[in-house]
Amino acid sequence: MPSETKKMSLLRNLWTRVVSFFILRQLKTNPDSPLDFDRLFKEPESWLLFMPAEAVAFDAAMKYCRELLEQIEGVRLHLIVPYEFRHWVRTTQNLKVHPYSHQDLIMKRIPRNSLLRRLRRLEPAIAVDLNPWPTPLSLCICGLCGARVRGAVSRKQGDAVFNFLVKTGSGEIGDQYRALFAYLT
Repeated sequence: MPSETKKMSLLRNLWTRVVSFFILRQLKTNPDSPLDFDRLFKEPESWLLFMPAEAVAFDAAMKYCRELLEQIEGVRLHLIVPYEFRHWVRTTQNLKVHPYSHQDLIMKRIPRNSLLRRLRRLEPAIAVDLNPWPTPLSLCICGLCGARVRGAVSRKQGDAVFNFLVKTGSGEIGDQYRALFAYLT
């Protein structure tokens, strides 16, 4: 069984590298303009948060999303969640849930153009990948949604897509989220 897990990890890493390469090519044709992080974080508009597909990480991330809503006035959070998790979050005026299903994906890994167009219409100022490790789907959505600030916890692969990374010495996902959200608030 461990060898099966290792194969899945290698396959995910391969897909992550391929997708990251293509996203970076797209981002280089439309390079980021200089960012005024103080203004972007103090005058937030719309944030896109790609939620993890693992229940433990999802719950840990959700705790910090709620705290973020309480701390920053006027922010609108758009949570991208797996279809199975759509009922785990109670929506409010400032918290919207956007589920994706297998019909929204190509080969269960890459978002279809219809999903990307739907997310671009949200016009997020900030996109944050909350997955403990990068996935081709999270890289595509955060990299191609049009957000000027693309953030994540630092990982071994896919980091080049983001222009805001937080690295902690802790391997605990809760500690990583705490550090990431501390910078965002």
